[in-house]
Amino acid sequence: MSDNFKNMVFQKPNVQKTNFTGLSLSSTGAGLMRKPSKPVPQNINTIKNEYNSLKEAGMAVQRIRLSIQQELEMARKMRAEAQRYQQETATKARSEAHQLVLHARLETQREIEELIRQASEEIQKVLADMRVIRITAQEELSAQKKFTDAAKICSMSLAIKEDMEKPEKKKKKQLVDAKS
Repeated sequence: MSDNFKNMVFQKPNVQKTNFTGLSLSSTGAGLMRKPSKPVPQNINTIKNEYNSLKEAGMAVQRIRLSIQQELEMARKMRAEAQRYQQETATKARSEAHQLVLHARLETQREIEELIRQASEEIQKVLADMRVIRITAQEELSAQKKFTDAAKICSMSLAIKEDMEKPEKKKKKQLVDAKS
């Protein structure tokens, strides 16, 4: 029984070990020995194929990552350029708006000055017409004064004549009364 017990405890499972270096345990367990190259078993080929496909997938991932980083950098450059263009456009629009406002102000100022000049000319014309009317009115008034003075002179002359005739009429009346 003791021999069976030893065999059970130390019995090794019958599992094939894979060794990539070509070294394996000897059947006696005495140590490592180099075995001559044998054809690679099927599961090693599968592992190599999987390793190669993983390696290719890793390289593809690296290429995709590099491509994405390049696209990200291009997107950042495009964004920076778009922001710069937006700022330039906004600055240009503000400048043009400022110029437009200044131009409108200057044009309005010119129109105001032209309207003031035209109004001044009209006022001068009205003043000249008023001077002519005033001079004409003064001449008319002067003529009216002369006619009034002439009428006064005529009236005074008649009054004086009547006054001179009254004493003569009184004297004649008195003479006639005295004779009667």
